[in-house]
Amino acid sequence: MQKCSDLRKMLFIHAYSGCDSTSRIFGIEKKSAFQKLVKSDPVMKSCACAFIVQNKSQEDISELGKDLMVDLFGGKSKDTLSSLRCINFTKKVTIAKAFVTPERLPPTSSATRFHSLRVYYQIMVWMGMANDINPTDWGWKEESRQLIPVMTEKNAAPDELLKVIHCNCSAGCKSSRCSCRRYGLPCTAACGPCQTENCDNPNNTQDIDIEEDDDTENLAL
Repeated sequence: MQKCSDLRKMLFIHAYSGCDSTSRIFGIEKKSAFQKLVKSDPVMKSCACAFIVQNKSQEDISELGKDLMVDLFGGKSKDTLSSLRCINFTKKVTIAKAFVTPERLPPTSSATRFHSLRVYYQIMVWMGMANDINPTDWGWKEESRQLIPVMTEKNAAPDELLKVIHCNCSAGCKSSRCSCRRYGLPCTAACGPCQTENCDNPNNTQDIDIEEDDDTENLAL
């Protein structure tokens, strides 16, 4: 077994907290990460020793990296990154006087996974143990004969939200210049003048006439 020396632990601190070939964690300084190591934080100590061991699996590295990210952002052992993001967002919104920017939240689970994989690969390179490791299996992708970091495997928001489009037409949405009409979507209250004037978007939902009925049972339905 490889000895978990202080020097090798420092390689981990440098790579995980952000170096040229990994990713910098917004709001987390190298000093705070180093202090956790000095104080023998159990999660930090466990990760620092595991990341210098050769032939670790991607899943092991990914899970350890996520555990440490939760720890760095003040989470508890039972917390996940998703639950911690929700908790932190709620707290920030209640006291914030301005818009809470996404980067002030803990990274997503997907982003942390790829960050952790790059950290492990970089440490193996520094230790001269990366000869049999393909970087495209460890947080990188190849484009135009260059290695590009994979930041996440998920979209920035759910597809339903990304498809929210509104126009600002003043000519009645009569042509494909209307973004809603062009993408086959109806105009909504979020759109501009067309909602206060005539709108000719054929995708608009037609109101369904429903006969009024005083029957209480029908109202309940």
